[in-house]
Amino acid sequence: MNNPTRYGFWLRNLHWLIAALVIAALALVELHEFAPRGSSLRSNMMYFHMQFGLAVLILFLPRLIVRLAGKRPAIEPPAPLWQRIPAHAMHAVLYALIVLQPVLGLLMMQAGDHAIAFFGIPLPTMVSPNEALSHQLGGYHKLAGNVFLWLVVAHAVMAFWHHWGRKDNTLRRMFYGKS
Repeated sequence: MNNPTRYGFWLRNLHWLIAALVIAALALVELHEFAPRGSSLRSNMMYFHMQFGLAVLILFLPRLIVRLAGKRPAIEPPAPLWQRIPAHAMHAVLYALIVLQPVLGLLMMQAGDHAIAFFGIPLPTMVSPNEALSHQLGGYHKLAGNVFLWLVVAHAVMAFWHHWGRKDNTLRRMFYGKS
């Protein structure tokens, strides 16, 4: 059953799955610092950080295809142009970071001479070992991760602002259940 006031089933599911994976990857990388160096807990946290990041990258293409192919439910009441422009810009940056962040991490690890597998499936090597490049990519990965973290927080805050402040249907369009 198609509901014109909500995004479609697949888009909602991919959105929330990717959101959960992004939050988990960000939490793991932030919290791994509290685990003792050299511990299995610390290495497992980083392992799952990488796996979740790769899963986000893999799921992004179907999400983008579903998003571009589907209808976008209207925001009621409509937001003014001065709000729509930064909202579209923020989504564009979030989409770019969803791709860029795991790619930077993958390239960083490969340049650091680490073979990468996605839940046991080896990934092709795209760069030769180069410690200087690995360090440089690591800096970019960390910077992009910090920007990504703050944009994810801003995205969530704005969704709640739309729901409780503007009292529009922006957030409800991505929810399940009755309107």
